Amino acid sequence: ASILTGAGRGRAFDELNDAAAQRLLEEQKHVFADWSTVKQCLENGTTLQGRDRDILDALVELDARLDLTAYTATAKRLLKDATNKVNPLEGWTPSVPQGDLLEAHSEQWRAMERIGLREVGKCAFVLVAGGLGERLGYDGIKVSLPTESTTGTCYLELYIKTILAFERRSGNTLPLCLMLSKDTEAATRALLKEHNNFGMRADQISFVVQAGVPALSDAEARFVLENNEILCKPHGHGDVHSLLAQSGLPKKWLARGLKRVFFFQDTNAFALRTLLPALGSAASRNLDVCSTCVERRAGEAMGALCLLKKGTSSLLKNVEYNQLEPLLLSTTGKGDVDTPSPYPGNTNQLIISLSGEHGYVATLERTGGNVPEFVNPKFNANRTFKKPARLECMMQDYPQLLQGGSVGFVTLTRNAVREYAPVKNSPESAIDKVKQGLDAHCASSGEADFYALHGDFLRCGRDVVIGGKDSPVLYRGLSVEMPPRIVLSPSFALIEDDIVKAVKGVTVHKGGTLIVEGEGSVELEDVIVEEGSALRISTVRGVELRVLGLNVANDGYRIEAPGVTKAEVIRGFRIVRRDETHLRFEEPGSYAVAP
Repeated sequence: ASILTGAGRGRAFDELNDAAAQRLLEEQKHVFADWSTVKQCLENGTTLQGRDRDILDALVELDARLDLTAYTATAKRLLKDATNKVNPLEGWTPSVPQGDLLEAHSEQWRAMERIGLREVGKCAFVLVAGGLGERLGYDGIKVSLPTESTTGTCYLELYIKTILAFERRSGNTLPLCLMLSKDTEAATRALLKEHNNFGMRADQISFVVQAGVPALSDAEARFVLENNEILCKPHGHGDVHSLLAQSGLPKKWLARGLKRVFFFQDTNAFALRTLLPALGSAASRNLDVCSTCVERRAGEAMGALCLLKKGTSSLLKNVEYNQLEPLLLSTTGKGDVDTPSPYPGNTNQLIISLSGEHGYVATLERTGGNVPEFVNPKFNANRTFKKPARLECMMQDYPQLLQGGSVGFVTLTRNAVREYAPVKNSPESAIDKVKQGLDAHCASSGEADFYALHGDFLRCGRDVVIGGKDSPVLYRGLSVEMPPRIVLSPSFALIEDDIVKAVKGVTVHKGGTLIVEGEGSVELEDVIVEEGSALRISTVRGVELRVLGLNVANDGYRIEAPGVTKAEVIRGFRIVRRDETHLRFEEPGSYAVAP
């Protein structure tokens, strides 16, 4: 309940009989233009007017949502620890945890994919999409960015079309919830409306919207005033759990007979491609929580899963990369130096069971979904803040809310390309990452990785040859080697078994383009795309198509620099369609194409 309700609205301040409210306002009196007048109005019960009334109203609203006394108390405690350089993991000893290790194209991988495909029809999906693309040098919502330039399919469209493909295979309607923020809500809703939800029914999509928390100017947790308003900043993607608890959606999903929830983030085009083997692993081990991991490189800006022990307590926990180095130095004598790291890299993709004593629904009822908070201030030499800080929380810290249960992980590996290729860095930041021997994780590298993943996926078929990469080209200062541009729709194949059945002889030479898009069933047999040529196959649901003995030679698609649109500018290039062989089938039926 709000501790400030009624303050300054004609009700005497002392009538609130709340010492906490008085202390809070005294501590934050710097945000008022005339604190003495504000205090007098509160004491006399007279109505406050003007700018200071607006500030007080804002504090009342924030308190009703956050409980500002608790927020500032937690902030002071954590800021004191940060100022004194207290290690939050002091006393814990890390060891390498044990989990499933799956390698693409192995029989174990395919077995887990089959289980995952059976289980995915009882999953709900939660996409965390509260951030803008500022780190990328893009001023729009990240889910509107193209996953690749060949088809221009944006992230949100790819995710929805993959979920719809899961639906068709399972026969069940699957819900999607988007966690948005005030920065992304309007644009995300507009994107969905413009494209008719990319084919998903409106009643399948729900939203939870994250609000900000007060920014803090110093170790005393004093709020920041900017443009005569309380400055608020994002609280972190860990809010997704408390927002879902408030929404009641998990209870509804469980009542519908759904078994699990899959959490994923906005610009990782591989997220739903890696779900099925991870889901198979989680289901076969009956885990309450399963994290999807990849092999991690030393110094990489991604969390690491560690088994932490202190006395008789043990905890499988994500340790952020900035905490991993001091933890390893203090306990092993050497820091985060091994590549590959023995500690699995956390991709922030979680599979959580809904039911049971340690399930998501029961845990949210007990905890409200409030995961532990942390603060990460940046200090000047004199220990003042370089910029305002705020309390934050992380989605992957959910296991800390459990009181028992089975928590595990699965590490996915693929020789051709890493199973994790998020797009999160600007070209300038990407160059620095590459100089450190790390992945670029920018728009141009993410696009190249996307084609590489699909090419490797296609290799599961019989007699498949994928040509080499183009010579390195500098785009925005970053060297990119582009593989043949292969884009396969989710409907074409969800698991490796699908490729085995559908592909019997395909060659895509260097610089070639192969697109299989739409919801029809397509088989490829003895198909050759010559160097620099383009084959595009488009189908609708109900089409059954066999492409037999086709040799494609044309002027194809070309990469040209620089880019023109904002999405192209952050890549440094655009793709121009000069020519293509386009097989388009817009009426259901059985078809064959041959020379």
